[in-house]
Amino acid sequence: MSRSVGTLPLALALALAGLAAIAVAPARAEDPARETPLPAASLVQGSLLAGPGWTVGEEARVRGGLARFTLHTDWGSLSVDGVEQLAVRVGEVPALAALDEATVRGVVADAARERALVPVAAVGDIAAEPARAGMGLPAGVGRYFSEKWQRLRASVRRVVDMGNEHWMHSGSPYTNPGGALGAAGDDAPERRRGFWRRLGREAERLAEQEVGYASARRALAVRLGVDPGTRNPLLAPKLDGLAWAETSGRYASGYVLGLLGGPATMVLGRAVQVDQWVLKARPAQVRRVNAGILELHCTDGLLSRTFLRDRAYGALLQSEFVRLLDAVDPDDGCELLLETALMAGDEPQARFVVNGMRLLDASLPAEARRGRFVTQGAWVAYLDPQGGLWLPLGLDWLDWDEQMARWLDQEVFAHAGERRLLVGGHVTDAARIELLARGWRLVQVRDYPGRPPYAEEPGY
Repeated sequence: MSRSVGTLPLALALALAGLAAIAVAPARAEDPARETPLPAASLVQGSLLAGPGWTVGEEARVRGGLARFTLHTDWGSLSVDGVEQLAVRVGEVPALAALDEATVRGVVADAARERALVPVAAVGDIAAEPARAGMGLPAGVGRYFSEKWQRLRASVRRVVDMGNEHWMHSGSPYTNPGGALGAAGDDAPERRRGFWRRLGREAERLAEQEVGYASARRALAVRLGVDPGTRNPLLAPKLDGLAWAETSGRYASGYVLGLLGGPATMVLGRAVQVDQWVLKARPAQVRRVNAGILELHCTDGLLSRTFLRDRAYGALLQSEFVRLLDAVDPDDGCELLLETALMAGDEPQARFVVNGMRLLDASLPAEARRGRFVTQGAWVAYLDPQGGLWLPLGLDWLDWDEQMARWLDQEVFAHAGERRLLVGGHVTDAARIELLARGWRLVQVRDYPGRPPYAEEPGY
């Protein structure tokens, strides 16, 4: 793997040092809701601004380090958070075009009408952890740098454990039918009977139908060249409809799959090599493989299982995170990393976490591995065996304000050796000056697997 990184040119570093010595620019007052409007062309490569059947709005709004774009397609418009996710959504446009073919549209419409008459709930939703679901996580990744989330960081483990204790020992219908939830809805108060048994064979039939549906959905997504776990609001409902049509019995087996033609080329909008097995395997299979890798680094099996079932990470992101953790090969701190990963409340936040791991893996030389992750507010930093500190920030846009200043002035940094801040996106001049004044070495990593297609900065 190539590990070439970019650093501040010497002349620029000296100039910035002189400016910092004369007068460090004051940080702006913190405003958690502050959004910075910027031209989309200043954030993302030109190839992702327009194409057949789609365009990106001219203005993006940056909040908490991530840019929010508006993607207009011939099949509808949607908001997209982050340069990486924009690349993924653009890569899904050909699938939208394929699903707009008249015959496919008719099948989806018929399936939608049929399924509306069948009261099937997603079986997996029953066991969702209420502790995290009720936390009301806000959008964006700016929260990782706020005092509120630094305080919450300390309680994440307790919340996670409470949620798992509730389901794993007090009532999961899957792991403990005798618990509270297992008996809920049962006509008899006997703890030995689960509520689903009262539904009898009908529930079993519907569950089997859902399993077939999930397999069909994966096959259709792979044929279209998209992630089976996509949450694209324009694409996902059509995939659902086709999968239901494939498994409803109305059409001959394989008919719906045949409507889509030959297999498409996988286009996920990022440079990382996609494991085709992860795309085609059942989620439970992917979790088993990833669990085996996590066991090599994390001693807390409960925390590992919680991460492996976290819905913010689809199979692809989860597997990439685990692979990157294995590549860094830390001697300690795996649990701290997982706790932070569990703070992600949606896909853009999960991508922020994974992109930070990409930055770290791409930057660490062999002798800097086998270090340890250390708590750093609501995020984690990495200490190499020589005492150097590496802080990866998977942001589209690193600006400077009062919040960022307080976050980087924490005591954990004061006693570290050489301090490196790893970024892949744009860094403002104000941020460069402030980081240099605080003794940080800014490392802009410009070539690494999975790097989002950022626009190149002038002069670099």
